[in-house]
Amino acid sequence: MNSLDLTLSAIKGIPEKIPFNPFIMHLAASFLGVDYNREYCKNPEILANAQIKCTNFFGIDHVNVSTDAYREANAWGVEINWNSHTPVAKTYLKIDEFDSLEIPDLNSNKRIINRVNAVKLLSEKVGGEQCIIGWIEAPFAEICCLFDLVNVLMLCKNQDWEKRIRDLINRILPIQKEFAKMQIEVGANIIGAGDSAISQIGPMRYEKCCLKATKELFDEIQSKVPVLYHICGDNSMIDKEGRDMLKLISNTNAAILDLDYQVDLKLAKEKIGTNNCIRGNTNTQILGSTTYSISDVISEVEKTIELGKPGGMFMYAAGCEWPWEPFSMASRNLGIAKTLVEKFGKY
Repeated sequence: MNSLDLTLSAIKGIPEKIPFNPFIMHLAASFLGVDYNREYCKNPEILANAQIKCTNFFGIDHVNVSTDAYREANAWGVEINWNSHTPVAKTYLKIDEFDSLEIPDLNSNKRIINRVNAVKLLSEKVGGEQCIIGWIEAPFAEICCLFDLVNVLMLCKNQDWEKRIRDLINRILPIQKEFAKMQIEVGANIIGAGDSAISQIGPMRYEKCCLKATKELFDEIQSKVPVLYHICGDNSMIDKEGRDMLKLISNTNAAILDLDYQVDLKLAKEKIGTNNCIRGNTNTQILGSTTYSISDVISEVEKTIELGKPGGMFMYAAGCEWPWEPFSMASRNLGIAKTLVEKFGKY
């Protein structure tokens, strides 16, 4: 069974072994010895080569084209700051001027086409063998990329805050669908959707403003390929009215939920049942700090495997992007994780 078949087999049942699918971005660039912002993020050929060489070396069961959260935002007119460790927004759009903006032509935006071309190159080089993960932003994350999280949260001071946020999301939704479709057409086997900020809004706002549109987006994508829902932070909150964030996220019906390390993996599996496959969620603080020993790393990875393995529908990964500095430690810990998944991950 190749990496593509193994990854897809874990989505709805018990695979022959746990797929090894840590989320690799900066580490792939470091492995190839290229600058992340200037080369990896801007050159599809470099990105594809870095992903292939890194995944082949460490035995990872997918390649992915995620680099940063601002591809779609850039198409809408958000300028990019290339001086940080990763591309971020230099400027944000103004909410009260958004309705006057024209819908962007994705085919004319270089950053959009670069990601599509990266998927195409990966498909040409490893298609049918490796699982190729395309990438978009989920609805709430995307409006935060366009207007900044603080400005979006400020809308909640208004009596009609639900409508305002939903209106913003509904305007961007067709672009997200189109961007996903473009990547599927050139070979993406899965579409990842990043939602980095939903842990900041809680179950009530998520349910009222985001859930319907997110599910609509995922339903359309999943008529063609599975969705990997990448959700950062502690999304296990239950509010005083009994709204359970994990159950709400599960109700998007994303094929795979990418859970961060703050979420109790055992509890998540109990709540989600067989509605979604889970990917996660080794503590990135332990993986990415020299203050932790090799024994600490081994213990943490073993715990993740032990909690995630029962009943299948699980892929191994860290809670978020695999740490990348210092490179020697990051590589060592990735090798340790691979060895442990091979040792304890068979069914």
